[in-house]
Amino acid sequence: MSEIQMIKNNESNIPMSNISKNTNRFQMPYNSIQRKLDRFWDNYSKFLIRYSFITLILSSLITIGLTVYFFNFVQIRHFDETAFFMQNGRTSRNVERIKNIFGNDKNFRAHQQMNLYPALDVIIKRKSQSNRGNMNETNMLNQQIIDEVRLLDQKIRSIRITISNTPFQYNYSSLCAIMNHACIVDGNYLLSDRFRQDFAYIKYESSEIYFDTAAGANGIAPFIFSRNYRTINATSPDSDYVDESEGINDEATTEAPLTEIISYVPLFRLRYALNVTTNETRHLSAAWENAAINYLNEKFQSNLISLAVSSSTAISDTVSKQASDEGPFIAIMLLIFVIFVCFFISVQGTFHTSVGYLSACGIISLILSSGATFGLLSLLRVQIMEPMALIVFVIAIIECMRVSIVCGDYHRIIQQHIPQSSTNVSTKIDIEKILSSILKSSRPYFLSSTLIQMIAFTILSIISPMPCPKYLSITLVVYVFINYLTHCTFFSSCLIITLKRIKSRRHSLSCLHLPSDYYIKDRKKSIKNTFFQRPMKLFEKVDPKFKKIFTGFICLFSIICVICSLWLILSIDTRLFDDRFLPRNSSSLRSYMKSQTDDYDIGPMIMFVIPQTVDYTNATNRLLIHRMIEKCQNETTTNKFKLVWIDHEDVTDLLTSKDSIDIRITPYSQNDIIFSEEKNKTVIKASRFYCQYKSIKGDREDLRTMNNLYTYTQQSPIPFIFPFSLIFQHYEALGQIRLEMYLLILIMVTITFVVIFLIFASLKRALLIILHLLVLLSGSLACLYLFHNLSFNFANAPWLYIIPIVFLDTIIHATFNMKKSKWKYNRIMFSLIIALIIFSFFPIETYIFHIICYSLLYQSIICFTSINIVLPSWFYIIKRILRKNKKAKKLSKILIDTNQSSAITTEIQNLVNEPNGNMNNTI
Repeated sequence: MSEIQMIKNNESNIPMSNISKNTNRFQMPYNSIQRKLDRFWDNYSKFLIRYSFITLILSSLITIGLTVYFFNFVQIRHFDETAFFMQNGRTSRNVERIKNIFGNDKNFRAHQQMNLYPALDVIIKRKSQSNRGNMNETNMLNQQIIDEVRLLDQKIRSIRITISNTPFQYNYSSLCAIMNHACIVDGNYLLSDRFRQDFAYIKYESSEIYFDTAAGANGIAPFIFSRNYRTINATSPDSDYVDESEGINDEATTEAPLTEIISYVPLFRLRYALNVTTNETRHLSAAWENAAINYLNEKFQSNLISLAVSSSTAISDTVSKQASDEGPFIAIMLLIFVIFVCFFISVQGTFHTSVGYLSACGIISLILSSGATFGLLSLLRVQIMEPMALIVFVIAIIECMRVSIVCGDYHRIIQQHIPQSSTNVSTKIDIEKILSSILKSSRPYFLSSTLIQMIAFTILSIISPMPCPKYLSITLVVYVFINYLTHCTFFSSCLIITLKRIKSRRHSLSCLHLPSDYYIKDRKKSIKNTFFQRPMKLFEKVDPKFKKIFTGFICLFSIICVICSLWLILSIDTRLFDDRFLPRNSSSLRSYMKSQTDDYDIGPMIMFVIPQTVDYTNATNRLLIHRMIEKCQNETTTNKFKLVWIDHEDVTDLLTSKDSIDIRITPYSQNDIIFSEEKNKTVIKASRFYCQYKSIKGDREDLRTMNNLYTYTQQSPIPFIFPFSLIFQHYEALGQIRLEMYLLILIMVTITFVVIFLIFASLKRALLIILHLLVLLSGSLACLYLFHNLSFNFANAPWLYIIPIVFLDTIIHATFNMKKSKWKYNRIMFSLIIALIIFSFFPIETYIFHIICYSLLYQSIICFTSINIVLPSWFYIIKRILRKNKKAKKLSKILIDTNQSSAITTEIQNLVNEPNGNMNNTI
């Protein structure tokens, strides 16, 4: 029977041996890599223990040296929306083409210029004597109002600026003489004598363009009167009066003709333009703009009119000044956060393992890595931009989380080596074993997150055509790398020194020698026992069916949240300007922007440039030009304005006349037509014509209009025609920002999955990490969009680029250490939430600071929920599924073994029962 039993055992072990071989085939390479990594961390811990003080001194000297270099040779680059302009974009290339064709635009009219030149823009409204605001009280067509506006013009022109170290003073006229050789005020028709004489009877012009030829003044009605001006039909005041008694016997009575006149104007508008050619003239213009705005906002007083004033730099200057004034509040919030982090880390566990200065060492490590990063960038001649200060804030949170994780693992591991009773007080603490355990429990996860961040932002720096994201990405890559090195050298050396002090029982802050029985403490009243074990025991007593339903609901809810959040963030719009950007005390700028929206349908001009010779006498070509303008006017974000020179010029006369070119061209077409002599014949070498945007919102509709215009010109039979507007660079950048935000999320998720799977060979954990990373990134953006109407703009873009990395370490480490305490993560999030709550009580008005506060708050709440509720629920569901599969495999194996055993027994029984006894002979 022993031989029969051997046969049965061999038969039953065949399937299990095959399964074991298949499993080992995949497990052996990973185990080999894991052994090499363990050997590396063991050797690294031995190196740190042996050279801890040398490592500490060298890392300190290098980082301090780079920090000193940074403070001595730093180059700070001014930050504004131009930092997002694409240097090789379509608009930038078209600017160069237009300059090559039409020349420098400094003397051109406003609609022909390719850059935003300095200008003072003044919107004037009549003060109402009552709150009813009827038309008679708000109509600007009043003698006193017109005289007050002329007086305002005189005061604006008399504003003087003095340049330091020079005796010269400049007013508007002298600046115009330097730059333009003439002062051009848009809307100067309002200041002309003709308007003052005819204001009560201004005939409506279908072209909406008004001239005073004697003074050379002009004005476009939608600009100087707004879109809300009104007209009526009225008789001429010069028509003869006819007495009814005199006309009784006349054969026919002739009625006075009716004329359409402007009867109501809600506001006036003047724009004092200053074209600049050099940096010196730009500096003078900016100084005069600021002086004029300060005078009009603070000193000008009138009982008849109120003003809403802006300039080319007013909004950016106001926002920058407010941000710089409120910047210390961010530093205070960071300080509060650090204080709470140090407090929570220092009070963890029992007193004999709580070394409070470890958290302080982490802060010093952060300071050293920050100085070293910007010192290295300065050494490489990389200009530092103001938004890079936000990276310091993000890295500070990451470093605090890493310090908390290391300290948490340190407390957990060292407690396993602390004597538990007086009988083993003399037990020696093995520093090498403790340090190796700490490194293995934290460093691989920090390394993986560092690689993810470096790879993701290296890719972003390569694919982004905008300077600001490129510089931010490069800075972040360098910063993350140096911070990781500093953490592995400086902070690890501090940890070694701490362990040595614990071994010598001199780890108190005063370095006093502690008694040998100091390690023996009562641990019954620890925070963990009080606040965490009781809830866990209650959860363990819950009915498994209820736990299954509850955790299943949470897992399903997390998937639904990801889908809804992704759908919501795709709805986030772009915005060039938002009223929320301005502080509350900027009433004049707010009124100006509100008037731009409510009273005007005037936005930037759009020019269509034909850079090649075209037969403009051909009816087909003329029809194609008019169709292009019609397509532009039919867009949802454009108005009905058009300026097409072929409607005002006689093309045949232009090409055949012997007069000079200046005489041939009417004022409508100045600088819009370029002539050339070819084969003794005059031809039109290039030309341009115009339509107009309604506003400068910079939303998705404006961007769609721009892209449609590019499509129309590419499909047009007119050769080489292309569109251009000075606002296109802004719109291109906004569209690129929106695209890169989505790409960054995709890159982060993809790189995270690849790195985690390759390093740890765990598909389950890689999928869980990217799921919770998606919940974190998309959820925070969705909350900002739902509750704060988030838009992608130049103000918040730098912050939105760098915030995805804040809690990456937390998610990765928590996923691989699910059964361990969550307090090392929670205390950082609690500290951050407390700091943000305190920050909310500060009188903050800067828009970007509110976005920073809310985004961190939402990310902290989502991350806390994920690692404490959602992630354990997923592990519980996966554990139950694996357990069920394991039971099914065991049952299947038992059935297979039973069937095989029955078959073998039957076969043996048949052999035994053979009459010739062959079975016994064989055996």
